[in-house]
Amino acid sequence: MQSLEEQVLAALSQLSLSEEGPDVVSAGQVYDVVATGGAVRVLLDTEHLSDELQEALAGAITPLVEALPGVERAVVKPRPQSIAKRAALPGVRRVVGIHSGKGGVGKSTVTVNIAVALAAQGFSVGLLDADVYGPSAPTLLGVTGRAEMTADGDRIEPREAYGVRMMSLGLLLPEEQALIWRGSLIDEGLPQLFYDIDWGELDLLLVDLPPGTSDVHMAVAQSVALSGVVTVTSPGQVAIDDVRRGLEMFADLAVPCLGLVENMAGVSCRSCGHVGALFGAGGATELSRQTGLPLLAQLPFMPDVAVGSDTGHPVARDATGHGLHFHTLARSVADALKLTEQEEVSR
Repeated sequence: MQSLEEQVLAALSQLSLSEEGPDVVSAGQVYDVVATGGAVRVLLDTEHLSDELQEALAGAITPLVEALPGVERAVVKPRPQSIAKRAALPGVRRVVGIHSGKGGVGKSTVTVNIAVALAAQGFSVGLLDADVYGPSAPTLLGVTGRAEMTADGDRIEPREAYGVRMMSLGLLLPEEQALIWRGSLIDEGLPQLFYDIDWGELDLLLVDLPPGTSDVHMAVAQSVALSGVVTVTSPGQVAIDDVRRGLEMFADLAVPCLGLVENMAGVSCRSCGHVGALFGAGGATELSRQTGLPLLAQLPFMPDVAVGSDTGHPVARDATGHGLHFHTLARSVADALKLTEQEEVSR
């Protein structure tokens, strides 16, 4: 069964700006198509299109796409210049960002536990802590000390914990030093975290992104071809509102959202077992319904997850108990990416 993006591209392949010319897809005039539920964004490659042709193309594409089953609205716009030349990361089959609209929803904890669970399931996994303003992966994985160079001195050796190859700015800076990166420093520094690390061959590299929308997200999208993002949120409306903004940003960057993870979805009383909605209820379920994005997991608030995070012992190191939640989520992520343990790493 074709995805909605594939259906849109098939329809656009029948559209041409002239009777004898190639269709707009073959001509490279359509850069990408991203569908978020029933909302479809068509990004145009405007390098060789005049303003007049862009307007004509948008006028032809919009009704064509909106006539397709399952499409509620179509937005046609030029692709950002920042994503013009992003490339695949050598030796890495998939690169996936983990994002949240707000801070404090457990994004980094979820990222680390997904990585540990996938590694336990037989995948070769890397984790890049790109949350440059609050790098926490070293603490979450119990990794201390400074990063070191490879034997030939050309690249940085990633650290390994629980089967996950990991790199973080927290391993490149003195422990108490604050990072003050803005604008061009981000544009220059972030690509080095991808390409100056000796990742080896990976099935998947997870990128822990900062919360919100920022220059960091733009720089990551410019540096490497993302297979998609997983968005982590708490159930409350304030967090959900910020998630919507993030989804819009990634759609503009031609990065699909693989699904939603609702974290802290209820707290269970240790005495009576009653589950209370301490952080709100139903937000991610409703967002999933509105956007058509899959709800990959609803994770309850689990005190032992917090304790394990502080002590560098992620609960996903065990596939039973509360760790089972993350192993189930990890399998959903692997399925969304069509990963299998037998597939070879692309080179």
